[in-house]
Amino acid sequence: MIFLSLKLTRYRKTLIIDVRELTKANSDMRLVSGLAMQTGYWPVFSFLNSVNNLIDLASMGLIGQKTGFSSSLSDQLKQILEVVGTGLRGVNMSYRKRHERQLQELRVAELQKQYEARVQRRIDEGIWHDGRLDCIAGNGVMSELGIGDEMFSEQMDAVVVKVDGSASSEKAEWKDNGEAGSPNPEEAKRKQRSAEDLQAIEAMPVVVLRNFETKGGAEQREVLMNVLSQWAATLAENQIAHVIVVSDNRENSKLLARALPSKPLNLVALSDADNASALSFVKQKLHDVDVDVEFTKQQVSYVERLGGRASDLESLVHKVRSGQKVEDAVEDIVYRGVSELRKNAFGDDAEDAKNLPWTRDQAWILMKLLANKSEVPYHDVLMDYPFKGDESPLRSMEHAELISIVTHNGRPSSIRPGKPVYKFVFERLVKDPVFQATQDISYNLKLIAAADATIKACEQELLVLKDVEAGTSGIWGSRTAVTQRVEYLLKNMRTAGTKIEGLEKQNAAFKKVLAKGG
Repeated sequence: MIFLSLKLTRYRKTLIIDVRELTKANSDMRLVSGLAMQTGYWPVFSFLNSVNNLIDLASMGLIGQKTGFSSSLSDQLKQILEVVGTGLRGVNMSYRKRHERQLQELRVAELQKQYEARVQRRIDEGIWHDGRLDCIAGNGVMSELGIGDEMFSEQMDAVVVKVDGSASSEKAEWKDNGEAGSPNPEEAKRKQRSAEDLQAIEAMPVVVLRNFETKGGAEQREVLMNVLSQWAATLAENQIAHVIVVSDNRENSKLLARALPSKPLNLVALSDADNASALSFVKQKLHDVDVDVEFTKQQVSYVERLGGRASDLESLVHKVRSGQKVEDAVEDIVYRGVSELRKNAFGDDAEDAKNLPWTRDQAWILMKLLANKSEVPYHDVLMDYPFKGDESPLRSMEHAELISIVTHNGRPSSIRPGKPVYKFVFERLVKDPVFQATQDISYNLKLIAAADATIKACEQELLVLKDVEAGTSGIWGSRTAVTQRVEYLLKNMRTAGTKIEGLEKQNAAFKKVLAKGG
């Protein structure tokens, strides 16, 4: 027997799957059991999979091939989600039928109410005729008329109420002094179609995939994310359920986009809270644990350094609750951010830095820019050295939450720090004299090498132009063309030479800083 657990959130059925909890599983069996528990799938015979694996292992030793009893992790996850999808489809249809029945009852009640109102109006006007009087009116003419002394009019309204068995065929037709009371048929059909479309949307349950993130390279996580993406796309494409994916990184939407290539994703970006809300949040959290603090202006300025990121504010509350001052707590968060960023963005050593999807120079130049500005233009950074039009390092840094890429009309617009506190972390890194010197020397050396390569290329072309000028001296106009190209190359050589001189002076100053030890 299989059950499907759905939580009722206000008027909508909601199924919530926490991906982060699933990825904590340390084995395939625990992952399958965790997904079954969150979706209400039952029963799960996880021990049978272990038995099947043992049978396959034994058959490999005996006959050299597997029996095929065991199933892969992907197949097991798909099987659970397929049953869950069937249950969601049933919830959808059940809601539609119940809604149609309620609408039918409301329409019938409305028709009955209109009929009773019209009868009461005719009774008040003295023109209502009850056909049941015909049975007791007597014989002869009176029996045929059966109206006694009631007022009679040939224009008396005829009320006809037809209630058909189907949900869409009830209607009321009447005439009042020759005027039609029924609405325009085309307008009625249009309203009915609109109501049906709205009903179809309201009938669909909601599936929420929380903490949808692709961090980490574990094969188990990759299988889970792919299966969930395909399942979510199937639910949305077949209009079985509304699917809401909650993720802390825009890059994670690529999996969903690949699973649903025919339709665009509706992205809603959630920003950090403003300073006033962040301060109110901290005060409320401290008040809840019986810690009442009146922040001074200096302390408020320190709290504002954390911005509105909930995780950093929670960390601040925990530190203040433990007895730390607000200033010390914020400084501790910034210091911890500096240590984490130095390791995550630059690697522990040169060998570790080679495994990063970006270079140290790319990370350093971005931090220098963001230390001075709250945001920088995306394409200005992209087209300049050291990125030179390559977007993959920027996307990787966004995925690692070092930076945040802001979009405008669906295209990247600007770059901001990954968290509000990173603005001050970047400043702290850039102001570290030894770290700045080492990074700038490395960056300048690459610029010097590029400028030196430019000079050598110009020298080689100048030698070629010398031979060209000698061979085409008799051709009219050739001297002018060669002269213009020579001037252009000499100008580039002068610019590159001046750049090399300036960079070498900077490196000499940085080496003095390193000699002093910071």
